[in-house]
Amino acid sequence: MTSNLAATPIVDDISIDAFVAKQLDLLRRFTLAAAADEDLLDSIPNGVTLVLLPDDDPAFVEREVSTGLDAIRRGEDVYFLHVEVSSLPE
Repeated sequence: MTSNLAATPIVDDISIDAFVAKQLDLLRRFTLAAAADEDLLDSIPNGVTLVLLPDDDPAFVEREVSTGLDAIRRGEDVYFLHVEVSSLPE
């Protein structure tokens, strides 16, 4: 997961710290799920910037899509993955 907060304005009242904390928690939970089920990673190409899009926070998704598009503009390969948060381990 990538974070380019300088190029991605935070448009609501969430602080940068809270945004990064949410990114890290989502990544932690996704990593736990992948450790339990290695097949989860099979569809993700090697060498990409992975952008996780949780199903429970449309504003967060909007910012993450913008971050992914910034990475694409820089020439990075980006893979967007919709994540059902309720199915991830705590």
